[in-house]
Amino acid sequence: MTQQIREQFIIGIDDTDAEGAPGTGALVRVLSAHVESGGWGVSLGVTRHELMRSDKISDGGHNFCYALAIETDRSVLDLEDDLVDYLRGVAAKGSDPGLAIMSRHADLPHVLAFGRRCQTEVMRLDWAQTFANESNVSLRGLGRDRRGAIGALAAAGLRAGGNDGRFIDLRGIRDLEGVVTAGQMRERTAVDLIVSEAGEPIDRDDRVETFGWIRPRLEGGKSVVKCSQSPDDRRLWRPLDRKWGEDVDG
Repeated sequence: MTQQIREQFIIGIDDTDAEGAPGTGALVRVLSAHVESGGWGVSLGVTRHELMRSDKISDGGHNFCYALAIETDRSVLDLEDDLVDYLRGVAAKGSDPGLAIMSRHADLPHVLAFGRRCQTEVMRLDWAQTFANESNVSLRGLGRDRRGAIGALAAAGLRAGGNDGRFIDLRGIRDLEGVVTAGQMRERTAVDLIVSEAGEPIDRDDRVETFGWIRPRLEGGKSVVKCSQSPDDRRLWRPLDRKWGEDVDG
């Protein structure tokens, strides 16, 4: 019996929204669920990454891009066809979607360098295409101007780099409410680490106030919840990263 080979891919997506339509983050979260419900594979969570803001970039008050990591036995070509069809079906009218698909064969340092540059300077579409070609990353611009491809490639590189952004979708993190123990959080979610500000693991019986809003950081390739100790109770911890801004994209 032949065993199918499962691989991991990082999918970068940007600019699928328009005024009055759901944000790109919400769309990528739906895609994350569809990966599993549609039999594509296993979702490894969605991360949000912030790029440079500039008057030259239309960003609606922020400049976020998103990455979804999945494990699948599908080929990159099959995956690309279905993702293109999906985005064309759900992207808002007038949006400028971009799609990047990164496999283990990509030149990670090169793609990461592009993502980091997007956080400090305004990048051009032709530069994105050159970086993608040189790095063996599939890059598609699906809108009229195709500028969403810039953020999509940046998202893929920053996610693959393992040290940028926040998880807005990861098994179990949206189901936690109130105060739970660190042990319960580990059991109920796919969070890798729950640590103090100094990076020390929190005891499994210590309690964590979730505020209904656990958004782990991506650090060292892992999902990490960093907490500060309550001044009134040494066994109670509070996540450092609480809700930020409006919950447009999660």
